[in-house]
Amino acid sequence: MSEPDPPEAGGGFPLETAGRARGFVRPAPLLLLSLGVLAWQFAFGLYRSVYNNFLVEVHGVRADQLGVIESVREVPGLLTVVLVAAVAGVAPPAVAAGCCLLMALGLILYPSAGGLGDLIVITLIFSTGFHLLFPPQNALVLHHAAAGKKGTWLGRIEGVGAGASLLAMAAAALLVRALDFRGIFLLAGVAAGVAAAVFFLTPGPARLAAGTGRPGLWREYASYYVLTLLQGSRRHFFLVFALYNLVEVHGVSTATVAALLAVSGAATVATRPLLGRLADTLGEMTVLAWCFGLVALVFTGYAFVHDLRLLYVLFGLDSVLTFELVIVLHAYRVADGSGVASALAGGSTVGHITGVLTPVGGGLLWRSAGPEATFLAGAAVCLAGLGYAVYCRARSATPKSERTSEPSGGAP
Repeated sequence: MSEPDPPEAGGGFPLETAGRARGFVRPAPLLLLSLGVLAWQFAFGLYRSVYNNFLVEVHGVRADQLGVIESVREVPGLLTVVLVAAVAGVAPPAVAAGCCLLMALGLILYPSAGGLGDLIVITLIFSTGFHLLFPPQNALVLHHAAAGKKGTWLGRIEGVGAGASLLAMAAAALLVRALDFRGIFLLAGVAAGVAAAVFFLTPGPARLAAGTGRPGLWREYASYYVLTLLQGSRRHFFLVFALYNLVEVHGVSTATVAALLAVSGAATVATRPLLGRLADTLGEMTVLAWCFGLVALVFTGYAFVHDLRLLYVLFGLDSVLTFELVIVLHAYRVADGSGVASALAGGSTVGHITGVLTPVGGGLLWRSAGPEATFLAGAAVCLAGLGYAVYCRARSATPKSERTSEPSGGAP
C-alpha cells in the first residue's frame, strides 16, 4: 500500500478544507476512522458485557462447550489471509463497512439462538465481520498517519475504541435489567450498522492490497508471525477464560462484569496512546518484553488468587496490557510500509492458529485439571513471548556482519 503522509495527520483531529467554497467542510480521514472505530467498539463493548452471562444463564454453556464455540469463533481469523485475498480489489473503506454489517447481523441474531448449534452459526457470522475488519482498519490508519506518528496514531485510535467500550459497558450495567439480553444485542447491532456507514464515507486507497498482491506469508516477516502467534494464544487465554472464571467459579453477576469492564476500559483509554508512544520511542521489542512478562505474572495470579478484589485488579491489569498495536507497528516496519494490509492478513491467519487451538485446549485442560492448569499454561505462553522479544531486541543490536545462520525476518 502506498504511504503518503498528509501534513495534517500528525496531530489532533483536523478538518479538510477542500470544499469550503461549496459551503461544507469534510471531516479528515483520521477523524472519520476514529468515529467508525468508536461506533463498532461501542457495539462490541455491549456484546462483551453480556456475552458470558448470556451463554451461562440462558443456555447453560459448560467450559468445554464454550471452548468449542470460541474455537469456531476464531475460524474466520484463521482464514483471514484467504478472505482478504478475496476482497483485495475492493477499497478498504468498503471492506470495513461490509465487515461491520456482518457484525450487526450476528448481534441481532444472537437472542434468537435456540441452542448450541444456533450459537455456533451466529458466532461464525459475527466473527467473520469482526476478524476481517482489522486489516483494512489498521491499513487505513497507517496509510493516513504521518511518518514517526504511526504507532502514536494506532494508540490514539485504540484509545478511542477503548473509550467507546467504556461507555458501552457502563450503558450495559445500567440498562441490562430494563432491556434484558435481547435489547442489549439489538442496540449493539444498531451501533455496528452506524459504524458501517461511517467507514463507507472514509477516503482511502482504491484497493485493499496494493503492490504484489501476495498474501503476506513471507519468510522475511518471521518475527512478526512468531509474535502474533504467541500474542494470539495469550489473548485467547484472557478473552475466553478470564471472565468465564469470574462468572462460573466466583458467581459474578452481569452488572458487576459490566462495571468491571467499564473500569478496565477507563484505564485502557489512557494507556493505549501511551503504549503507542512508548513503541515509537523505545522500540517494539522493549515494550513487548515488559508486556509479556507482566501478563505472565497476571496469569499466575489467576491460578492461585481467590480474593475477588485482587482478581478484579488482575483483570484490569490484563486488560490494559493488550498490545496488538505494538505488533502491528512491527509489521509495518518489517514490511517497509508496502503491502502492509496483506502482511497483516497473513499475520492474522498465523495468529489464529493458536486462536483456534487455545479455547479448545484450555477448555479441556480446565475440565480435566481445573482452572489453575489453564492459567498456568497461559503464563507459560507469555514467558515464551518474553524470551522471544528479548532475543529479537538483542539480535537487532547485533551488527549484520556478526550474525551467522540467522533466519530471515528474525530481526525486528
